[in-house]
Amino acid sequence: MPVSVTVIPELSLVHNVYSGVVTIQDLYDEQTKRDSHPAFKMGMPGVNDLSQVTDVDIGFDEMLAYAKHTMELYRHVTEPIHLVLVGETPATATAMAMYENLSAATDAPFLVHVVRGYPEVLATLNLPPDSLKHFPDFCHDESHLL
Repeated sequence: MPVSVTVIPELSLVHNVYSGVVTIQDLYDEQTKRDSHPAFKMGMPGVNDLSQVTDVDIGFDEMLAYAKHTMELYRHVTEPIHLVLVGETPATATAMAMYENLSAATDAPFLVHVVRGYPEVLATLNLPPDSLKHFPDFCHDESHLL
């Protein structure tokens, strides 16, 4: 499955893990899965892990259409939403930069942060070190840095 969506109510955030070849449909699927989760609340921060992605097959026009769709979904949100992108690889670097730049260039309510690992995720979202226990085991690789 290209995207695994987990709402973590204890941290009030959404954790998405992408894998394999990611397409624009995977981004829409993530929204559908997230929005249908009973613990999801509009405005929750998101952590998107891209460390397991082998390729990104999303063009600029597709990403622009997705950004417009997302802006419409979040049109009533007044506070900035933190979106943390983690696990940059050569396969994901361009897509991460495109998403970050489109968010900055539009009226999207997102503050996009690109970080190297989960210690930075916790720091960016101002979460205590023991919050890491709510993430999958593979996210604990750098726990010694906390």
